[in-house]
Amino acid sequence: MANEEIKLSVKRNQRGQIIQVFFDNQHEEVTYEELTNSQNFELSGGTAFQQAVWLELQKIPMGTTISYQEMAARVGSPQAQQAVGQALARNPLPVILPCHRVTRKDGSLGGFMGQEEAVHIKQKILEYEKKLNMK
Repeated sequence: MANEEIKLSVKRNQRGQIIQVFFDNQHEEVTYEELTNSQNFELSGGTAFQQAVWLELQKIPMGTTISYQEMAARVGSPQAQQAVGQALARNPLPVILPCHRVTRKDGSLGGFMGQEEAVHIKQKILEYEKKLNMK
């Protein structure tokens, strides 16, 4: 990512597929662009519902957001906003599966990666994506 304040690194399996994304430089460092364009990942773990939520994230266009309620409807469980939030908090592949693009119904950001204190990362990624869309 061009924004040096956000470090990204990944862990890969034996086949070279990304299995986890981190917001640090403690693993194999990657750029934001490498992750957003990556289809070389393995999604393991999670319930069928969580995986459905995670995979639906790829359909949200860069620089835009949807609400937890809309995501719940998209995966066929319109009353499951809290379950969507819990699924997003457990997303092992943020940026590849862009959970940062899901916000509260009122447009406020909510948490990120299950942590309210990580919301600044969510904000920075969304701001970066909006700048990319303006180019």
